[in-house]
Amino acid sequence: MTRWNFGLVMVGLLAALLPATGLYAADEPVRIAKWKDDKKAAFALMFDDSMTVHIKNVLPELKKRNLIGTFYVNPGSGQFKAYKGAWEKDIPAAGGVLANHTFTHKGAKDPAALEEEITQANDVILAIDTKATLISFGIPGVKQGDWAVTKEQLAEGLKKNKLLLRPETGGHWGHINLKTGAELISRIDKGLATGTFDFCAFHGVGGEWLSTDLPPFIELIDALVAKREQLWITDVISAQKYETERTTAKATIEKSGAELHVTLKCDADATLYNQPLTVIAKVPADWKKCQAIQGSTQTEVTVANGVAMFDAMPNGQPVVLKP
Repeated sequence: MTRWNFGLVMVGLLAALLPATGLYAADEPVRIAKWKDDKKAAFALMFDDSMTVHIKNVLPELKKRNLIGTFYVNPGSGQFKAYKGAWEKDIPAAGGVLANHTFTHKGAKDPAALEEEITQANDVILAIDTKATLISFGIPGVKQGDWAVTKEQLAEGLKKNKLLLRPETGGHWGHINLKTGAELISRIDKGLATGTFDFCAFHGVGGEWLSTDLPPFIELIDALVAKREQLWITDVISAQKYETERTTAKATIEKSGAELHVTLKCDADATLYNQPLTVIAKVPADWKKCQAIQGSTQTEVTVANGVAMFDAMPNGQPVVLKP
């Protein structure tokens, strides 16, 4: 049986017993896309340490290509303070997302120090991104002994402060692991080959510490643009939310007169996990366009070959499809 939904099996079994207004019967009449917009894989760019070159070098190149990044910031650092306006306005305006890398990047020797570091950073980030429900977190690289909290203490602190630990970054670092454009691009190829979420992570770009040269970085982001049709290029927390929601999400579809009603539900806490999932539904062959209505949200959807693709919140609130 596919992972999509036991209810889909019941659709086929019950359809013959129900009138025309009952469950909509078809071969897999509705499914949830693995990634947004039914892309083959997801990809993100990570930048650590609030570096000035992220403002001077990275941001202009991303804006030229309509790309975004996830910036793991230390709001108590001198670099952040020097470009405070850019971090607060320019990065978010370009679609960039701020993530928690602790307030000072000096480490945490006990749970109390950890709490202070992450809550102070959170306060700054949440004042900038007032709609954030979860924030991605990256452990800062500090001297041995300066990070002394256990995995259990870290997990407790992150949960309390609505933070998600980012994926393991080993093997993903520019300059450290991936020095050339081809090596950086290999992370894109690995993600596409496996259909997974992949990423490249950076400290300096064209300057400052652990710096990736600008030409290889440009090769990477140009490759992202070239493969945009296959990739959901996103921020880290959006990818984490999507994957968590999708793992337990179920979709069913019913026919009611001229309308189709899609119900999408997952087990994740809807107050924290609010990333829309992409749904693909079969609709009548004569539909050319349809409206997808969920609560107060209404979207016009183009129908191709009897299939409609739309985004919906996995909160159990029905999505009405009508021509």
